[in-house]
Parts: sequence; C-alpha cells; structure tokens
Amino acid sequence: MITLYYKLRAKLIPRLLRGMTRRQPMVNRGPGAGPQLCAQLPLLGFKRVLLVTDRVLLEIGALDAIKQALDDADVDFDIYDGVQPDPSFEQVQAGEASLRTCAGEAVLAVGGGSVLDTAKMISLLHSNGGSLADFAKPKLNRRPGLPLFAIPTTAGTGSEVTPVAVITNQQTHEKTAVADAGMMPAYVALDPLIMRGMPKGITAATGMDALTHAVESFLSRGSDEETERQASAAVRLIFRYLPVAWADGDDLEARDAMALAAYYAGAAFSRTSVGYAHAIAHQLGRVCGTPHGNANAMVLPEVLLAYGECTHERLAELARRAGLGQDGDPPQALARTLIDAIVDLRRQMDMPLLPRGLKHEDLPGIVEEALSEAGKLYPVPRYLSAAEVGALVRDLLPASQPQELELSPHGN
Repeated sequence: MITLYYKLRAKLIPRLLRGMTRRQPMVNRGPGAGPQLCAQLPLLGFKRVLLVTDRVLLEIGALDAIKQALDDADVDFDIYDGVQPDPSFEQVQAGEASLRTCAGEAVLAVGGGSVLDTAKMISLLHSNGGSLADFAKPKLNRRPGLPLFAIPTTAGTGSEVTPVAVITNQQTHEKTAVADAGMMPAYVALDPLIMRGMPKGITAATGMDALTHAVESFLSRGSDEETERQASAAVRLIFRYLPVAWADGDDLEARDAMALAAYYAGAAFSRTSVGYAHAIAHQLGRVCGTPHGNANAMVLPEVLLAYGECTHERLAELARRAGLGQDGDPPQALARTLIDAIVDLRRQMDMPLLPRGLKHEDLPGIVEEALSEAGKLYPVPRYLSAAEVGALVRDLLPASQPQELELSPHGN
C-alpha cells in the first residue's frame, strides 16, 4: 500500500510542478548582463528596490558593478545582506522588514542559491504574511510575491528558474521546501563576469549540483521531451566546461557555459523533481552541515548504481546525448561509461567523498528521512529499500574507504 501511495504521488507531483512553471523568466545572458538588467529596472517602472545578497559578496566587491548600474539608472536601493548558507525563516523575516522599511517596489537578488531562495521568500512573505509552516502547505489562492530580478553568482542551484525555495528551521535544522508559482523570478541575468574568479571548491560543488539536477531530472518518471532536451544539454555542457571553469576561474567561455548549464538543469528539474541523491544529500546537510553540492557529489554515482538495470536504457540514452561512449555500445556499457565519467569528474576536481562528523548513530535517522523525502516528493525510476539506502549512507562513514564501483542488476 505504501508503494502504491508513493506511485500515485509520483504521478501528481510533475503535474503540479508543470502548473507552477508555465511562466518562465525573461533572460539576459553574457558578459555584462547583470548591470544591463539593472538598467532595465526604470524602463519596467521600478524606481526603488531591495537588493538582497550576502555580506561576503558585498565585502569582496562582487556587487560593485551592480550598485554602479543602479546608481546610473537612478534606481534607489537598500541592501539586505543578512543571508547565510542554509537560510532560516528568521533571515527571511528580517529581509522582509527591510523591504517594508524601504518601500521597495521589487526585489533584486544577487548571489548563490541561498540568496535567491531567501529573496523569493522575502517577496512572497511581503505579499502574504505568515509563518514557515504556512508556506510549507501548498495554497492555490496565495498572492504572488513582488516582482523578482535574479542574478546568480554561482552556476549550480538553478534557483533563478524554479518556483521553489529551501528554507531551514533554525531550531530543528530541518529543511522545508516551499513551492509556489508566485516565487518564479520574472527577470534573470546570466553574467559570467560576476562568476569569474569563483573559488575552485565552490565551482566544483555548484557544478556537481547542476549535474545532479540534470541527471536526476532525466531519470525522473515525470520527464518529457522538453525536460530531456534541457537536462541532456546541461550534462553535455557540464562534462565539457566544468573542468575548465574549475581549472581557470577567469575563463569566461567556461563560466558562461556553466551558467547556461545550471539554468537548463534548473528548468528541467523544476518540472520533474529529483531523486535519491538529493534525498540523501539533504540529510547530510542537516546532520553534518555538508554543503549541498558536495553532498550530491558524494552519492550521485552510487545512487545511479543502486537503481540497477531499470535505468540502464535511460542512462545509456543520456550518455549518447552527452557524447560519451562508442557507437554500438550496449546500454549497460553506456550506463557504466556515464557513471564512470561522474566519478572521474569528482576525482579530477579533488572533491571530498566523505562528510565530516558523520557517526554510526546518525544512520537510522538519515535513512528514515531520505526514504520519506524520496517517497513523498520524487518520481524516481525505482523506490529503494531501507537496506539499499542504508548501504549507501553506511559507505559514507569515516572508516569506509572508497571501493571500486560495481554495476549489477540491482546495485548490490
């Protein structure tokens, strides 16, 4: 009965997400796209905005060109820079108070996924009021948030093209996914100049986050031709350009390609949802504080193996579209080629493979929450058992050593 319930939910979730993503943002892309978007604000009728960001970006001067463009366009702005990683609802409330104080007509978000998610929630809270518990429940009659302009500074979360924000409960450290069509950004700038010089660790983590979005979207039972095109394009771009962006943070071609890849991956998974890599990664973030992109990288190949033969055909098709493998290779071999390419990518970028602070006593809670999240939210190709998820998490304990990954019909 539980499996039947999960399957019924899995059919409904993609339909709900598609309803939320009918309105896509207008996109400016290329070097200087961020300041260009700021120059459009008065043309669109906005003369006062709240600029949402984080203190680090502000202090290192990453927003200097944005602030200058706002000044040149005679747009008044106040700055809310209280966003931190894994943003809490308290940060959202503080930002909304700043929005009310400055009488902002729109919200301009410049930053990574945490900043964009916070800005979405600030906008939605301003129009509706309420607590985090109120927003965790879908509502059909919720008022849309203020117009939102999004300029991502990382290429990973795809938050600039999703109607979802992930907010952390400060007391329990649990993450709440708020999904609402009223949070979809109206205008987006993909500007490689603002991403130039991003540290290697962040480049790797955000890039692997985008890759996980794309792969899990492609495997989703809610995928269709459009999302498959977007996801496979993202995968192809990531395999080609992520190593370049990681090795040379000033390579604008690679930065531009990665910004596009993250956008494609975000557009795809915003309609299909994701899978067990995300379900486990969210728990690693909650329990160990593992950055989300790193957590996804730790488990993505292993999750793909755990699915077993039911995904061989799909992974093989994704490998072909990504330009991997040889013509005539059987599906199992192509699936293995794709998984090996992911393993090689995380090894090439010297990514951490084990979360810090994970203890044996953490495993039952992680497994339970990951199973619940995937079962309730994700139209995965196959529902894994507690034993299968437990084996994946157990391999992340500090005493575990990375083993040669074996491809078997059931991933055992």
